[in-house]
Amino acid sequence: VTALLDGRSSALRASPSYAVGELPLGFPSALVPSGPVHIVGGMAMGDDMVAIFADSTRRLAAAFEDVFAGAGYTRPVARQGAGFSSGSGSSAVFCSDSATVFAEPLLRTNRALTRVTYSRLRNGVSCTGLVIERPDPSALALPELLPLAGTYVRSSRGGSGGGSVESEAQMSGTALVPSVILAHYAAQLVAAHWIAAAPAVSERVAAQHFEAKGEMGAVWEGVLMAVGNDRALTLSLQMRQRRATP
Repeated sequence: VTALLDGRSSALRASPSYAVGELPLGFPSALVPSGPVHIVGGMAMGDDMVAIFADSTRRLAAAFEDVFAGAGYTRPVARQGAGFSSGSGSSAVFCSDSATVFAEPLLRTNRALTRVTYSRLRNGVSCTGLVIERPDPSALALPELLPLAGTYVRSSRGGSGGGSVESEAQMSGTALVPSVILAHYAAQLVAAHWIAAAPAVSERVAAQHFEAKGEMGAVWEGVLMAVGNDRALTLSLQMRQRRATP
């Protein structure tokens, strides 16, 4: 029962308590939709509560999202991608200042059932990790760089600070050509109104200088580079703010 309701190993967690035909202990009644919904039961395990609901007359998981919003919970804004790192997409988790909650339909023979997971937040933990903060306006905003069809970005990272912004990624594929990959990403930067110089290309390295203007008017310059072989490439985009001439 624990495995079906929780879906995670509980060997090192608090012992669960179960409820049949009613909400598990601690589950907020404000998160129960109105109408002909049936409470199947649930489980409480520390600050985590899982409740199972049944309703064959509507898409219950979607109805719960309206209930969460009406109870003051909000869905985090989708994170916009930057550089080689893609965006987060829309989150299924709703958040308040003291808890998170999300609903998911059960599949196969249990399509009329919906599982709702509610988790209290304690010890100074907040939902700030789910809230997308506005980036520093003094830093250069990198456009999201989408990979070429048939290639795969295995990992990516990026950051900014000290007048520099960078994004790096590891790409895999078949018959990769650095100059082709460079041209693919360079076209996206040009479409974002970046100014490109002529590329420098060899068999294993392709690089191109770019200039761009930040949100506050500062000029940034740097290099887009693809280095590797036909199976794996390292991608990098490094930009630095140009210092004003005295």
